[in-house]
Amino acid sequence: MYPVTQNYKNSYRPSDIAWNRPAFTSQKQTLNVDKVEKINNISPNEKPTKMLLSLLKSSLMGGNVDTEAFKGANRYDWEKLLEIANEASVTAIASDSCYKLPKRTIPTDIAIQMFEVRKETEQKHELQEKILDTLSKKFEKENIETVQLKGVGLSMNYPVPQHRFGGDIDVFTRIKGTVTQNRSNASDIIDNMMFSEGYSIDDYKMPKIKHSEFEYNGVRIENHRYFVNKEILLEAGKIDEYLHKTLNPRKQILPNGTKILVPSKEFNTVFLAQHAFQHYVFGGIDLHHLTDWGMHIKENGLNFPKELNGTKLEEFTYAFTNLSNKYLGTKIDVPANKEYEADIFKTILNPASDAMPEGLSNIEVLAFKFNRFMKKAKRAEKFGGHNAISALARNIALKLKDPSKLLVRI
Repeated sequence: MYPVTQNYKNSYRPSDIAWNRPAFTSQKQTLNVDKVEKINNISPNEKPTKMLLSLLKSSLMGGNVDTEAFKGANRYDWEKLLEIANEASVTAIASDSCYKLPKRTIPTDIAIQMFEVRKETEQKHELQEKILDTLSKKFEKENIETVQLKGVGLSMNYPVPQHRFGGDIDVFTRIKGTVTQNRSNASDIIDNMMFSEGYSIDDYKMPKIKHSEFEYNGVRIENHRYFVNKEILLEAGKIDEYLHKTLNPRKQILPNGTKILVPSKEFNTVFLAQHAFQHYVFGGIDLHHLTDWGMHIKENGLNFPKELNGTKLEEFTYAFTNLSNKYLGTKIDVPANKEYEADIFKTILNPASDAMPEGLSNIEVLAFKFNRFMKKAKRAEKFGGHNAISALARNIALKLKDPSKLLVRI
């Protein structure tokens, strides 16, 4: 990991690595994505995925890029690589190893697009630093300490922290000098404070929801009451208890000098694994979850807590670790479960869309939401040990507290 005093910005420009357009990228030879079919049983996404993984592995672990993955690459491959990288929020990371490729490998316009995404990622990182600094000092005046979960704090595990894309900012707050059990003892104070200042708070006064949300200077803030969705997964109570016990915040200095509090490595091992596991079960797991995990175990190793031995999370953690070993180059010896690993990786690369179709009637919206929820609940039952009917009853009870959300078309 680079020291925080290093200037990460503008480490290279497109011109530095001769982003010349190769002959095969002419407009006549551009492939229409809709017309690309499997050829000889090979998925049209297989090559761009291998190309992207090669870039990510080199960026994160060092060493050369596997140039074999790029041989014969055409226009479609590069467009698809960029699409996959953008959707997974790993474009800036991938760009860090592009200069290692032979000249004339990358189409000029693709390189420029990657470079622009990287600049946007750096700007977003800087903005999040400023917001965390502002909010932490604001809450401190109320004798509340702010612990940043995942996000820019976790980015310090990366070779170039500013190239880890951050979406929302997750925080856990507690009254100074206290240790929490089961729940934040300051989250309600924060909600009331922000509400009194005119901010709109999502899930305000819904105590069984994991976190409330509000937008601050253009960035979504998740104000955590709990660390885990205790109302969804069977083992979540035990996991949440462990996370409270191991929070043990420590100071972290970010690239621009911002000082924040971040959780212990013991906390992050379970929290990151649980976060990825929940996305695997309910949808949304992506390559950036794998890079976060890979960087964490590269930096801290893996010591799965004995308190959680035998849980579904333990099984997932080992499978996820083996995926990091295989595709990112970490070297952590854990039990293998190739079938499980293959299913997780398939889900990462081909996430099922649960977007609601347009033009549905109110009855059709309710039916769609019911079917979507039951599909996720059954996955939770299969992988997390939770009871699908119990989950449905709890979800209905929560929705009835705010019936207006029943027909929200998302």
